[in-house]
Amino acid sequence: MLDDSSTRLILIAVGLALIFGLVETYNGTIPKILESVTSTTQASIPVEHTAYAYSADGTDRFSTINPNLNLMNFKTNLTVGKYLDWLSGVKMTNNVSRATFDYISVIPEKTYTINSDWDKTSAFSIFAFTDKTDAQATYIHDGPSKMWISLSISGGVNTKTTFTIPEGIHYIRMSYLSVNGTNTLTLNDLLNSETKLEEGSTATTWMPSASEVQDSDYPTYVGTYTDHNQSASNDPTKYTWKKRG
Repeated sequence: MLDDSSTRLILIAVGLALIFGLVETYNGTIPKILESVTSTTQASIPVEHTAYAYSADGTDRFSTINPNLNLMNFKTNLTVGKYLDWLSGVKMTNNVSRATFDYISVIPEKTYTINSDWDKTSAFSIFAFTDKTDAQATYIHDGPSKMWISLSISGGVNTKTTFTIPEGIHYIRMSYLSVNGTNTLTLNDLLNSETKLEEGSTATTWMPSASEVQDSDYPTYVGTYTDHNQSASNDPTKYTWKKRG
């Protein structure tokens, strides 16, 4: 027969086993229960999705993102018929098929995206400056490597490109080269190319700059629908479209 001391030890061992068992159950089961409850709760909360377009059926320039304004100004910061020297980014040279967008203000370490109708655009040269008074550019952006490099004739982008502004850089200048390198480039050609620079990593629908934009440039229609998915559909027929007020 067990004495009192042995009985107490057995009871303590059983109690500890029960405690450890409960802790293990809690650690393994409770998080799964909470995860399940969270997922179920999220799935039951209605989510309203919004999209933007330029037609009543939502098919013209449909986007789930309200377009950003263009950082490229086609009136005050544009010189048609000249391009920036590859090895300085400052000297301008005459060329009828090129144009230069001058000293666009940017924020160091921010991300920007440039896009264009690449059927009408051959390439861009993008030069980085610390200040407008710099004797030459600090960097040129190299499209293939997606890096800022020392001034070189190899720099340039010819596809939608996202880049981060280097520390200390406050301005960029850009040279535009049209697809046809012999035809005389016009302002209308540039507008038709729908070239756009904007903050962020997403290329949104083309828009003019803040000083050029008019009410008619914004998407004409806004579409909405509600479901329980976090992701919005890219199908315009899912949305109910209303003319923007």
